[in-house]
Amino acid sequence: MNEYFEFWQKTKEELQKIPLDIHRRVIDYPLENVQVEQVNFLSFLGERIFGYLLLPKTAGKQPIVIDCLGYMNHIQEPWQFAHWTQISCACFVIDNRGQGGLTKDRVPYQTIWHEAPMGRGFLDKEDWYQRRLFADHLRSVEVVRTFTEINQDQIILRGGSQGGGVVLMVNSLVDFPILATFADVPSHSCLENRVAEGTGSYQIIHQYLQEHPQAHEKIAAVLPYFDSRHFVSQIKNPVFASVGSHDPICPMKDFFHSYHQIKARKAVRVYWKKGHGGGETTQIRREMRQIQQLLQEVKNENSYV
Repeated sequence: MNEYFEFWQKTKEELQKIPLDIHRRVIDYPLENVQVEQVNFLSFLGERIFGYLLLPKTAGKQPIVIDCLGYMNHIQEPWQFAHWTQISCACFVIDNRGQGGLTKDRVPYQTIWHEAPMGRGFLDKEDWYQRRLFADHLRSVEVVRTFTEINQDQIILRGGSQGGGVVLMVNSLVDFPILATFADVPSHSCLENRVAEGTGSYQIIHQYLQEHPQAHEKIAAVLPYFDSRHFVSQIKNPVFASVGSHDPICPMKDFFHSYHQIKARKAVRVYWKKGHGGGETTQIRREMRQIQQLLQEVKNENSYV
């Protein structure tokens, strides 16, 4: 185990000392044949995380898509995620801490604070906002593992932009099987380049270094602990990615540093002359079909056992 994984093992051990304290509440919501629940639980540093669980009203244990949001997006309405229920999958989604939704980011930072989450704590790997964010999503998978309605062999990770980078990190760090991961226009790869060029949410750190060049060495020592290219070689399940060839926010060239490190079954869809939107709804439809195909493959395999 290298120093990067040791850091995350320590983080996971800290998480285990915090009770999950899960609260689930069914709400009255106008989605036919779907049960919608508000869910909250405790995560890293004792922050309470809020989200929704959508459960198709069907018999038997269900596959689930854990959907991770992009930067500074938050849940508006549960129906935003109802498409997963239309392919007989449950869906679990949380508001990222401190990004405008119900989940706050209350614990003070020790090194540096910025109004934008990515600008918090980046001078120390123990303190950076990214540690809290990734830990929350590791925790969300742990929460899903407690749901008795879910087929625990059919957990699917999916995210776009920030969420795409998050699911690749989570997939690399969890201690149990994931069925598949879908990462669209993923962030959090080749971070020294992201900072050097000031792309997307990493512009905050880029700007800080323009004013404080003496901090370069300190920040450069932090970035690898949160860079997916150092972790994704551990993934065993299929990974399906998509990128926009002209994406100025999460550049395609930066993601490929991680993609080339994935040893598992993988595929990437390039949307030529597209920006950060990538394939947009076309890609979502593609993922829905891919998930249906994967679940059918599992069903066929089980039928021969």
